[in-house]
Amino acid sequence: MLYFRSPADSADLRKLLGADVAPGPRIAAEFSVSGISQSSLIETTRGLVLARDLRIGDRVITRDTGAQKVRWVGSSMVCYPDAEEGQPDTHRPVRIRAGALGSSDTAGNLVLAPGQRLLLRGGMNSLLFAADEVLVRAADLTHLDGIDLLPRDVGRWTHVLLDRHEMIRVNGIWMESFAPDLWSIRTGHPDHWEAITEALPRLRFDGGQAAYVENRVSLEAREARLLVA
Repeated sequence: MLYFRSPADSADLRKLLGADVAPGPRIAAEFSVSGISQSSLIETTRGLVLARDLRIGDRVITRDTGAQKVRWVGSSMVCYPDAEEGQPDTHRPVRIRAGALGSSDTAGNLVLAPGQRLLLRGGMNSLLFAADEVLVRAADLTHLDGIDLLPRDVGRWTHVLLDRHEMIRVNGIWMESFAPDLWSIRTGHPDHWEAITEALPRLRFDGGQAAYVENRVSLEAREARLLVA
């Protein structure tokens, strides 16, 4: 069953969200907590391709389903405010130095959005989490050697959308493809929403996002602290 919101309801929703209440510019909501830097190298059927050079129709290599066609590639810029006094400043771009975490020695350092999730396998995972493979936010891995936060206030990210949530290889590390939060995108970034749903029309409907639910255990920050290199 489809539900349609009336114009009056939409206006009430904008007021509830704090949007359009007062005149003047407002800061848009963060497009996505995930993202990879534009200089990242993505493994495709035509070789390693810079994230900024990836195009719709390219086929990227996935861990579970082989080569998959890119349906949409987007970019975003995120400003990271300073942490409140007394709170850890963990909401910053994350740097994985070349060679750390199994990344390529020759691809250079990899910079990721703090919410970008990486696939980690083996070790004590089966014992600790009852799963050999787990997903972990980049920002929750800074206790490992070669991984740290960058003192940057701005991050510029690339987002790679496939037909479903997949694991793609970036700088030699398996990590998640873009899993859009369409409600947030539609309210905060309508131009991106239009482009995404034009590329994949099924995402205009509630059931369309089911393909982007992850099929692996996703660790919380406290759980990630148990991981060792």
